[in-house]
Amino acid sequence: MRNGNDVLVVGAGIVGSSTAYHLAKAGANVTLIEQTHPAGGPSGKSSALLHAFYLMPELSQLSIRGREILVSLPEIAGEGSFVTEIGMMWVCGRDNEASWKAAAERIRGEGARIETLSPQAFADAAPDFALDNVALALWEPEYGYADAFGATNAIARAARAHGAKILQNTLVEGLRRQGDRITGVTLTDGTVLEADTVVLAAGPWTRRLLATVNLDLPLHVERHPMAVLDAAGQARKVMPFAWCDDISCNYARPDNDGVILAGTWAGGGTGLRHEHAGRPRFVENPDSYMEGVEESESVEILETFATRVPAMAELGIRPGYAGLYDMSPDDLPVIGAMPGVDGLVVSAGSSGHGFKTGPAVGEAIAKLVTEGAQPILAPFSPDRFRAA
Repeated sequence: MRNGNDVLVVGAGIVGSSTAYHLAKAGANVTLIEQTHPAGGPSGKSSALLHAFYLMPELSQLSIRGREILVSLPEIAGEGSFVTEIGMMWVCGRDNEASWKAAAERIRGEGARIETLSPQAFADAAPDFALDNVALALWEPEYGYADAFGATNAIARAARAHGAKILQNTLVEGLRRQGDRITGVTLTDGTVLEADTVVLAAGPWTRRLLATVNLDLPLHVERHPMAVLDAAGQARKVMPFAWCDDISCNYARPDNDGVILAGTWAGGGTGLRHEHAGRPRFVENPDSYMEGVEESESVEILETFATRVPAMAELGIRPGYAGLYDMSPDDLPVIGAMPGVDGLVVSAGSSGHGFKTGPAVGEAIAKLVTEGAQPILAPFSPDRFRAA
């Protein structure tokens, strides 16, 4: 029997795991359902960069809170740290200088440390990086990157410790609907699980599950390749911080001293998308896509660093890997109550922002379920895609 407090969370990525943890901590009866294991999908393949810089206040605030939760995991989960605070460095050209300066000033007011650096100050801080076209740099000393797999699993274990039930290797066949209400899910073995609220945090599998109850969102899935560069123990010398370049449209970070992870970045979420950076391959079926990366793809990524970080060209290329981004039309997440039905909350379309904001998104969704509307989630409501 349902008692008004039963919640099913579908998907144990960073958002689903955090949602389950915060719901369980609040006293809800939570079941977290995952087709493989926590972080078995896109969360586990995230580059897991951490930063507060966004042009949109709500994304900054979610990222700031997300870092706070990640840094608190030793207390929350009783486990070691999953955050490496090596700092996050950004550079942009003249076109974005004014808007980036204004955003940095706002973010300082929101409680995060972020410094604006002149081109000369950037050159002093990063002497092995070229200054070509840099008008402004931003430095976030408290940020860096996280162990995406480890952190997500620690949060899931904390959810279990607070009473959440976790069903791993369990595939949801579809949602269940009675009239205008979502009442639960059906598993592939025919088992029916009922609940007062279903939180759908299924990433690239969202549209497939919505379609089972004649619902939809304008989402698509992109394959996002990552180059893995062999730095032979010099990773933090070549790339001493987490990095994002708005001019060359790339990002990178060291992974300890052995390798550097690198990718291309089209600018979504911090300003206008850089269409000239190209769009990754669209993926029709998230169950079958090319998870490996062709050497030519790694070379293309590496070439974007050739001018800015000449030392990158000397690194070896290891086999790369590709993850999935579920994308919305405006490159912003889709989070909130699904219009047209009761009992269904969606978190999808993370558009590459998912890991850093995920711990805080899960916290906000839990409050949405237990307390009602959360202003920080309002700009991401699925309502924005309703036909006019």
